[in-house]
Amino acid sequence: MAAARGQTDFQDRLQRIEKQGAGRAQVFNAGAGLKREVRHKVARRRSAGFVTVPVALGLGAVSLVGARLVLFRYGGLPEAFAQPDYELAAQAMLALGLAMLSALLFNLMRKRHLLASVMGIALAMTAMHNLVHMAPGEWAKIFSPQWVSEIRATTEPNTLEFRGASFRLG
Repeated sequence: MAAARGQTDFQDRLQRIEKQGAGRAQVFNAGAGLKREVRHKVARRRSAGFVTVPVALGLGAVSLVGARLVLFRYGGLPEAFAQPDYELAAQAMLALGLAMLSALLFNLMRKRHLLASVMGIALAMTAMHNLVHMAPGEWAKIFSPQWVSEIRATTEPNTLEFRGASFRLG
């Protein structure tokens, strides 16, 4: 009896496949209730997109802060003769690795999420010093007072900094 039912289900699926214009939901989902459930999950995933992109942007920014913290803790302040471009590249690569790891952990591996993470890294790379100027005490607890004084001495508040070029905001 169960074998006959399985055979008729198989034949029904074959007929749906042979029909012109049979879509994926019609071919692979046998029951009408299952189709509605799958559509509901897809609709819910699409509606959450406006929340996940800012989360990915924030994860990118946090990953750059984490990369700078790791490089500072293990390498200290860069020497006076250090190449700033190499320091920037090392921070960016480590931040990109941390962003990819966090994207895997939080299931944010779509193109828009990865692009938002890269944009978060770029935003933090150019504007993080403004946060140091706003709250030096908190940053001194995370990094060190010496690091905070170095950042405050070499940058100006309310600017975007990239490779030594400073762009005033507002």
